[in-house]
Amino acid sequence: MSDESQRRRAKKLAVLIARDASMQLKSGPGSGETQDDKDSEVQAPRSFTQGSSSSLSDAREHLEDMLEIQLPSTSISDQPSTLCDDVQVDEECPLALDALHDDSFCLTSYTPTPQTSLILDHYFTTVCHFNSSFDSANNPFRSEVARMMADSPLLFSCVLSMSAAHLYQGDKNSSYVPLEFQTEAMSHLSQTLSELPMSEECAVHDNQPTALVTRERILNVSDDLLLSIIFLGMTAAWHDVSATGLPHLHGSRQLFKSWVVFNKITDMDNRRQMTRTQTFVVSSMVYWEAMSSALFDQQYEGLSHLNIFCDPHPPALIQPCPWTGIATPIFVFLAKTLTLVRNNQSLKSLRVFESGESHRKALYTELLVKATSLKREIVEYRLPFVGLIDNIGDPCTTPDHLLAISRCYHMAALLELYSAFPETMGREERPDGTIDLGHGDDKTHLVMGLAFSILESLERIPDDSGTISIQLLSLMIAGSVLGPVCPKGEGLGSKRLETLRLRTFVRQRIHKMYAAVRLGPIGNAMLILEEVWARMDILPTVENLSSAMPSCHWIDIMSEKRLETMFG
Repeated sequence: MSDESQRRRAKKLAVLIARDASMQLKSGPGSGETQDDKDSEVQAPRSFTQGSSSSLSDAREHLEDMLEIQLPSTSISDQPSTLCDDVQVDEECPLALDALHDDSFCLTSYTPTPQTSLILDHYFTTVCHFNSSFDSANNPFRSEVARMMADSPLLFSCVLSMSAAHLYQGDKNSSYVPLEFQTEAMSHLSQTLSELPMSEECAVHDNQPTALVTRERILNVSDDLLLSIIFLGMTAAWHDVSATGLPHLHGSRQLFKSWVVFNKITDMDNRRQMTRTQTFVVSSMVYWEAMSSALFDQQYEGLSHLNIFCDPHPPALIQPCPWTGIATPIFVFLAKTLTLVRNNQSLKSLRVFESGESHRKALYTELLVKATSLKREIVEYRLPFVGLIDNIGDPCTTPDHLLAISRCYHMAALLELYSAFPETMGREERPDGTIDLGHGDDKTHLVMGLAFSILESLERIPDDSGTISIQLLSLMIAGSVLGPVCPKGEGLGSKRLETLRLRTFVRQRIHKMYAAVRLGPIGNAMLILEEVWARMDILPTVENLSSAMPSCHWIDIMSEKRLETMFG
């Protein structure tokens, strides 16, 4: 077979799979047809490792049915396509005709194999569905990624890497398969970085937080390069649950800063007119920063490059993002909050030194100033009205769901901030919708009120909502303060019962999440929460003893038990 023939077939295969997957959205996960056939509250992903027929053939058959309805004059072949046949795309998939004549669709580095086509098909039929808070033709994991990877061997290899990691999850006999794809993706990344071009001299204002050096030539970082690194970092734990992806994060920050400057996104007007791809890149980077901020100690100022994305005046019509939903700024606040929480926890080690307490107090004062300023930003941020949220075309994820998730993370950031820095609290600044548990200890009641509000908001979101894919960290933050022993006062019994009921809800929601997604980090989250609750349950026994009480903060327990992983 000639190289030209291989390239032509690789090109046709990529287009067919992308088009087939897009057509399947009309009858795939989240459609009305699947709602009537539910054996459980959450529909787990289909298995693609069993049976002799390829899911690609199933998608092809459905594509033919759709074409018979929409294009009755088109002749449809009765034979399903295979990887060895020369696919007649011009006749059978007229929607892809223009793309096939576009040289940018050539995957010159890719020769299709049955295994590769299976993994690529798994990406479009399963990974795109569970890896986003909504799924439709508007899902950037389908539209933007499919478009870019056709001309990006790097992004293409990263897609195969994360899809293989999920497809062979728990299959010890085939564990080498995702490792091979991950290694190939890393090889492509290394080569791309070594050939990264420099742009012409770029003038940058000194007061811009993304500036590397004023009037300096910057790296010409492409959209697909940044997305590739984000995908590798965010899905590292899919390959190895103990992997955090932090090495990728550290390297990506400078590239992201260059990308921002090169695309002139430092300008507010340009930020408000970002393309769908640029919005996807920014929101994905912000989400990655938020999920990673609980995993390592860093300087608060290290997140300053995200400040420009906290615009209090969002566009008139908000385009939802797969991971940050409708409120990317909230995840910037969350990243900063968890950074301050870890900074505060690290001060505990200073107490072992003779003069450590005085140093600790001085450093705590510095952190408190930052926390107070951050609290003000969080409280002043206003979520958009539901009518300003663009229709994403997914009946399972409504604008109400996206708004509720954003409100939950808004409250989660405040919960963590108030727990670490009680001085920042003010009852007059109670967020809308926060449950008031009565009078008494302000910190305890406000924190518990926030936790109850978060969990009851999540409880009102159906299990089959696409937002289940981004609920895990909010469940951990709110669930980790559910101590069964309520403050002294009236209603002790009812509050205890409500606390235990919400614990049960957290367990059930996380278990359903695992059934739907099948990824190891979800199990780590449940292990952390169970340990938190076990320690809380013994606090009444040990609080009067002279020995130090065990720490109950979920980040401390995560570090102590070495359960660090990517919870996004």
